Amino acid sequence: MTLPMCQWLGTERADDHLVAWSATREYRQRDFRRDVATLFASVSVTPCSRWALCLEDNYSFAVALLAVLYSGKTPVLPGHFRQAQLSEQCDEFDALITDLPLQLNCPVLRFPFVTLEPLSVLPAFPENASLVLFTSGSTGKPQKIIKPVSCLERESQWLSAQWGAELAGSRFVATVAPHHMYGLSFAFMLPLSLGLPFAATSVQYHEQLHSLAVKTPLAFVSSPAFLKRLDSTLAPVTLRAVFSAGGPLESDAAQSVKATCSCLPTEIYGTTESGIIAFRQQTRPGEAWALFNNVDLRPQPDGNIAVISPIIPQPEGIALSDEIKLSSDGSRHFDLLGRKDRIVKIAEQRISLDEIEQRLCALDLLADACVLTLEKQGRVSVAALIVLTPAGDALLQVENRNVLFGQIRHALREWVSPVSLPRYWRIVPAIPLNQQGKRAAAELQEMFL
Repeated sequence: MTLPMCQWLGTERADDHLVAWSATREYRQRDFRRDVATLFASVSVTPCSRWALCLEDNYSFAVALLAVLYSGKTPVLPGHFRQAQLSEQCDEFDALITDLPLQLNCPVLRFPFVTLEPLSVLPAFPENASLVLFTSGSTGKPQKIIKPVSCLERESQWLSAQWGAELAGSRFVATVAPHHMYGLSFAFMLPLSLGLPFAATSVQYHEQLHSLAVKTPLAFVSSPAFLKRLDSTLAPVTLRAVFSAGGPLESDAAQSVKATCSCLPTEIYGTTESGIIAFRQQTRPGEAWALFNNVDLRPQPDGNIAVISPIIPQPEGIALSDEIKLSSDGSRHFDLLGRKDRIVKIAEQRISLDEIEQRLCALDLLADACVLTLEKQGRVSVAALIVLTPAGDALLQVENRNVLFGQIRHALREWVSPVSLPRYWRIVPAIPLNQQGKRAAAELQEMFL
């Protein structure tokens, strides 16, 4: 049975119940109650209503999120820790809670924080509590998503009904952070709803996972990018469950995970807007996806597919950005055929090609830019065609292409993740257009052959 968030700190769980652990300490229920109440005392006395959470430590994240919610205020999860982009998003939050050396023009509470005297009893958990996440939109700008806590709780109930029995007695470890929807659902909501301990620090290497797995039963929340890199030379371990999301796993990779971890990975399909939609285990190559109970996919007159679900606040559902082939036999299965829009996934990171273009075009060295993806030797990378300004052309004449591209990459790195940086470059006098005045996709691709 899962507990709703309003009961996570209650007497339903004993004082010595293990909530989380790290290499140096364990966090018990008594610690959890005290830490939330202590931070609540600091948050509640401020006039700030929207608190951005930028925390690398997962236990600190749990404390901060509950303290902000109990104060009747709104947690904001920017989904990244880049200072330049946080400064750009400053209109979306009033204050910051962090364990990082971020410097923003707003009130900041830092872990470990200076404590006020905690309350002996927290107030009632607010009705209609919600939090804010961000995801890349089709325009390239971060898209704000308001997520009711009640939707997250119902989602945890579905996951518990599906896998709760096999997860009993296990601990949760993850390579993904709770600042994005998948990590929030599987590495934060699910263990706390089930009363299962979670690791305060994320797994970075297979060796860490291996060391933990020989000590205790584990549920592992990860991504295809990490699972593809598992070291087959290490002795196999037995995990209770392996979850993967962010993109489909190749069949060979799924079988490699089974050989290494003694169980087939369970792949999850969903979006920030919709929450979980479907799952699969690849018992055979190209296994179809199965919808969760109560979730439906409906073809729309415009050719899109809408997902309808009780955990989606909009009654009309949400149009998906993926090409989907519904099962012809009337079953609740479908195949994923790829993405429709300019949001792509590389190494399981959701990347907006439009945003990269916007960042490039804002540089003094560039007059125009066009960004696309290339697949070479099985690897998907970002490529960029650029049109230089007189300043960019002058730099190129004095230095060379490597210096020019290095300066552009250095400037971009302030705004986008490393995997978003273009790997291939072409300097052109103008971006090629077709007769309709649109960018000629085939010609753009040919320029990188």
